[in-house]
Amino acid sequence: MLPVDLQIIKYLLFEKPMYYFKIKPYLKWHTYHELEKQLTVFNKKGSFHEKSLKDLDYTIFDLETTGFLPEIGHEIISIGAIRLQGLHACRMEKFHQVIRPIRPVNKQTLRLTGLSRDRLDNASPFIEGFQNFMQFSEGSVLVAHPAKFDMRFLKAMLRRWKLPDYEPHVIDSQLMAQWLLPNVRHQLDPLLKYVGIEKRERHHALNDAIMTAELFRYLLSKTIDYDVHTLEQLNKVLAQQKKTKQ
Repeated sequence: MLPVDLQIIKYLLFEKPMYYFKIKPYLKWHTYHELEKQLTVFNKKGSFHEKSLKDLDYTIFDLETTGFLPEIGHEIISIGAIRLQGLHACRMEKFHQVIRPIRPVNKQTLRLTGLSRDRLDNASPFIEGFQNFMQFSEGSVLVAHPAKFDMRFLKAMLRRWKLPDYEPHVIDSQLMAQWLLPNVRHQLDPLLKYVGIEKRERHHALNDAIMTAELFRYLLSKTIDYDVHTLEQLNKVLAQQKKTKQ
């Protein structure tokens, strides 16, 4: 594998123009224009800040990707999600979307995610998969572990597809764990073990989302015990936590 700096040069000079050439036909699709409108309207919607954390709906989600750097063309190949209503899991409300990538996927990624080339080749393009995710998560606060990775990827994919930005309300469950469980390592696996959550097969977007949802319920319950009751209060606590880690 090339060093990252050479990968960036290769992407900017050769792969980025080719990527745009390959997605250009999709820009005429009705789905594309629908999604463009949905994102524009979505970013004007109201706030959840003053609502009780107990009364909010949450969509806990996870992405599987072809690498760690969307800036050099790595892509989302699946999205898994589960909805919670306050502290109550809605186990029937699950979402799993495989997404067809533009660039070929290497064997290591296929082995890690358990996805086959055939399944990826026959999957929906990003614009359809993301539109489905927006519909599933409508009216909820997003949660991811860590949220900065997943949101960075989603935003980079939207920029690549020449679509409006996406500005949902987001909670980073990793930051919550750093605040509430300072003596526990904050990667998902150590936290699952500490809390006593049954471990499922990893690097499957829906499995990871379900495990993160169970962890989030635990963290949310502790948050309320700490007399933090609204999203606005939680955001202030997590912003302070983020500063202390920098």
